[in-house]
Formats: sequence, C-alpha cells, structure tokens
Amino acid sequence: MQDQEKHQQKPQQQNHKHGVPPDGMECLCTMEDITEENYVEYQSYPSLKWSPALYEQSVVEELLKTQFHDYVQRLGTSNCQAELRRMLGKGPPIYIEDVNALPLPDGDEYICQLYYSSDGQERSAMLDGAVQGDERQALWDELKRFIVVEGKEEGDDDDDEENGYVNNDNNKR
Repeated sequence: MQDQEKHQQKPQQQNHKHGVPPDGMECLCTMEDITEENYVEYQSYPSLKWSPALYEQSVVEELLKTQFHDYVQRLGTSNCQAELRRMLGKGPPIYIEDVNALPLPDGDEYICQLYYSSDGQERSAMLDGAVQGDERQALWDELKRFIVVEGKEEGDDDDDEENGYVNNDNNKR
C-alpha cells in the first residue's frame, strides 16, 4: 500500500499518445456510444500501461465521487460478517476500481491515472474522500470495529486468520 501512497505523491507522467475509441464501442453501464467526447483511458501501476475504459466519462466521474463513500456506508449498514471481513481485508479504497470496465493487466495493483479525451488531460484516479498514510490506517482500524467474532455463523470463517482478525478488542494485523 505504501507504493500507492508514493505514487499519489509523485504521479508518473509519460509521453504517451492516447488512443481514440474504436467504432461501435459502448459503455458497459449506460450502453451509450463511447466517442471522443466521453472516452476515458486509465493507467495502472506498476506497469504504467494505459488501457481504454469500458465506461464513458460520466460513469467514471460518478465512481470517483461515490466509490469511497459507498464503501464506508456499506460497512456501517451491512449485517453480513463475511461481507464485512472481505471489505476490510483490503482496507479502505484509495483509487477507482471496477473489475469489469477497468480490468487491471496481470501484475498490476491499482489504477493511478485517468485520461479524459474530452479535455485531453490526465488526472489522478484517487477517489473523493479517500485518505492515505496514517490517516488511512486510523480509519481502517476504526472500521474494523464492525467485525463481530463471537456468534459467527458457519461459512463466516473466510479469510479471518489471513486478514489478522483475532478478536473484537484487538483487530490489528
């Protein structure tokens, strides 16, 4: 995770010629045509490879605005301990992600930059409200309080020991 934080502090800029959407490209969310007015590319780390997003710009912008806040809200409202453990296993998200429309190339860890064809600009892929460093760790520790160890149901055991959840009083790795 420290690599993510280093990257955010000093974004990698390359002289990359961005592409254009192929004819007939459609947004996986809205089913609208993706054109040069709404085409997005994303750069993944550590390869720094650019790939075409399968969402149009408005959907990517909505994810940037809502993904972190939705994560925190789901943690506060979910009553499924297995879901909570899965969500907390990775910790609070920092960067936009979507396995279907923004798949990572093999070996890459996260999306670090976005390119909007509409304005020709590259920008950070950091989520609105996301935190890093000590602030992220403090938030992660606070969010772990949603985990309940006693009274787990059968099948709720997935990844507890791997994620370092031992008891409710000491949810530290």
